[in-house]
Amino acid sequence: MIGIDAFAEISKWHQAEALFRECEFIVASRPGYSLADVANALPERLRPRAEVTRPFHKQAATGDLVLSGATIHLLDDLRQPASATAIRQAASSGKSLARFVHPSVAEYIRKMGLYKSSQSPQSR
Repeated sequence: MIGIDAFAEISKWHQAEALFRECEFIVASRPGYSLADVANALPERLRPRAEVTRPFHKQAATGDLVLSGATIHLLDDLRQPASATAIRQAASSGKSLARFVHPSVAEYIRKMGLYKSSQSPQSR
């Protein structure tokens, strides 16, 4: 699962194309993003041609986008605002994560030492 703002940069990730062969993405959408924005964020070889995405520039980023080589499930009804940055900041400063994530996820983050400022393997 990834936020749409981070997904917009996915084509710049290391071996981005390979990621789409390995898993389906769940993308948390936000107002102002279109289905075309999602399709155009894909790595170039997976991206539909511009004439295919043009009609979708005004269509909200919702539903499923299934293309040859990529499946993306778009969430448009998050019950609470989600911010990976806020989660990382709270975890790194030892603050409660209760308002951001399920208790089991908060426990995993704490147990694994994720997002701590040290550069140990568990903090990456």
